Amino acid sequence: MAEQTSNPWYRFIDDDIEARARMGVGFTNLISTRPYALAPETLRGFEDRNAVIREFQRITRDVFLASLHGEADPAIAETILTGQPPERGRQFHLELTDRHLALPLYFRTDEPAPGAIAEVQCPASGWEIADQVHALYRAFPDDFDAGERRFAPLIDTLAASLRARFGDDLVIHHLTGNASRPHGVHYTVQRLREAGIRHFGWDAVHWKDCGFVRAHEFYDLRYNGFFDQWMEACAQGELVFDHPPMPLYDAKVTMAWPFWSKAREFYPDEVRGIFPHTEIITPEGFHLPDGTWITLDEYCRLGQGKRRYYVKFGSHHPTLNWGSRAVYHTGSFSGPALRGLFDRICADTAAGHPWVAQDAALLAEPAAAVSRSGEEVKFDGYTKLSAFYTPEGLSGVMAMQERAQKVHGSPQTVVSAAY
Repeated sequence: MAEQTSNPWYRFIDDDIEARARMGVGFTNLISTRPYALAPETLRGFEDRNAVIREFQRITRDVFLASLHGEADPAIAETILTGQPPERGRQFHLELTDRHLALPLYFRTDEPAPGAIAEVQCPASGWEIADQVHALYRAFPDDFDAGERRFAPLIDTLAASLRARFGDDLVIHHLTGNASRPHGVHYTVQRLREAGIRHFGWDAVHWKDCGFVRAHEFYDLRYNGFFDQWMEACAQGELVFDHPPMPLYDAKVTMAWPFWSKAREFYPDEVRGIFPHTEIITPEGFHLPDGTWITLDEYCRLGQGKRRYYVKFGSHHPTLNWGSRAVYHTGSFSGPALRGLFDRICADTAAGHPWVAQDAALLAEPAAAVSRSGEEVKFDGYTKLSAFYTPEGLSGVMAMQERAQKVHGSPQTVVSAAY
């Protein structure tokens, strides 16, 4: 249950969540004392990156298919296929139609500094958090100076986009079983239902009425009992997947492809420039941003302050590739502890589950919040910005701030929406 509070901000946002999710969770972060102010050039950067991200997704899909068909290095596709069970392996991908291979529609970025994308998730969690914070700002206009660059409530923008693309009779099947924030998905579903968009399992509709399927990841899609029927309906043009029915968009290893000698030639510098330098970790080592090769033992011997990389599970295993799991800042480890982590990484690599090393991009900023008890919370920490995109473009930006360099959703995370 949500912790009781006398603070009117938390009371409002808890009640807003409970009225829709009916799960007793409430708001699980700290509320910033102000919206996050985006400089005009930063806002333009988020707007412009939409097209570049979609180009990255298109190239990555096409490179994967070329590798699968022997028209590019087979090792590229193997970073996705190795370790997959037969029912979602090579033959499964060879049989996908153009409709199955459509690109993601709705997604979120995580940017530890503006313009340095550490991850792209489809459709991602957090849409509801930004929407809830927007609702708070509107409920307490005298407390929050929202400035002039007002985004519309995020889920209102999502609903308008869905209607524009699929029409007013759209029925959605949104899977919640493997979501990282089930209460958040329930909130989003109810907000969309309030906007008149029906959902299987909540409204009096048949599964055959569904024209849009949403899920947190491919694993959730592939092992759902409706999967074969969805795939047939998609091939016939009667259904669209938000998360395409393939593991390509779950695997962080694809962020290394623009830098990897086997795939680099397919990506223009503009695409490469939206990511921090990202490398596939091998038992022999990996490249530093300046191109220097370093062995794992040599990297472990570097001083902690010189270890700039994060290491991230880059494969598709559903227990590790979401919720900030299996993401570690190497500068926080002692040398022996890091060597132990690399041993685990090498074992995963041998089993077909690659890890990546990604150069750290950091945005150090002060944070200010109010706790549930009404106490002021201030600290010098780090900011992560998440941009939310529909096919029409940028629909909102959320800021999360923590004392630690690894910023993710926790009870100590300060949250604000950008204006």
